[in-house]
Amino acid sequence: MKFETSINRRTSGKHRASARMENFKGKTILDVGCSFGIFEKLIEKKAKKILAIDISGDDLKIAKKEVKTKNIQFQKGGVFDIQKITKEKFDIVTFFDVIEHIPKNSEIKALKIINNSLEKQGILLLTTPKSNFTNFLDPAWYFGHRHYNENEIREFLKKSGFKTKKRYSRGGFFEIFSMFLFYFCKWIFNSEIPYKDWFDKKRNIEYLDREGYVTWFIVAQKQKH
Repeated sequence: MKFETSINRRTSGKHRASARMENFKGKTILDVGCSFGIFEKLIEKKAKKILAIDISGDDLKIAKKEVKTKNIQFQKGGVFDIQKITKEKFDIVTFFDVIEHIPKNSEIKALKIINNSLEKQGILLLTTPKSNFTNFLDPAWYFGHRHYNENEIREFLKKSGFKTKKRYSRGGFFEIFSMFLFYFCKWIFNSEIPYKDWFDKKRNIEYLDREGYVTWFIVAQKQKH
């Protein structure tokens, strides 16, 4: 089956778990690295307003086509463009699976920009790969896709003006194996992985129903100055 970029086909257990990290009802949200707009689709009826940004124009075209709620706006840009895009302060900023892709050693700079975009005591929601034996099972890791340990995450947040409220991990064997197949099938054959629906059900369980060891989920609060 040919690889599909629709929100329906790309929504995973990780996305659903991210959409459960906080109460979004009535909140203003800045989503940094929105990709196809999966997060926006999952919470579109809850949030008061969402500004979603991404550096990929192609991804934004899909997002704009599939998410047409009036309170959601999509714009091109990355974390280092935030201050050019908007001067608004938000209740929540989401940074899902992005920090590991920005230039190495720029993590604190990025988080300080996010901190400046939050209201007083605003909330940062962050997901990123967890550093452990799974590093070696991630094909992208060999090409600079970073994984972080607990001390690194704690230091990043502390130096950028955040206090960690929650920190936990999700994802397991089926996440690792399906992502290995994902890279192989997408980049070589432009196809979906075999038995994708079955793997998706297993990944849902790993992310929604149990502790794991693949992905960090961080809820942090802006510190009072």
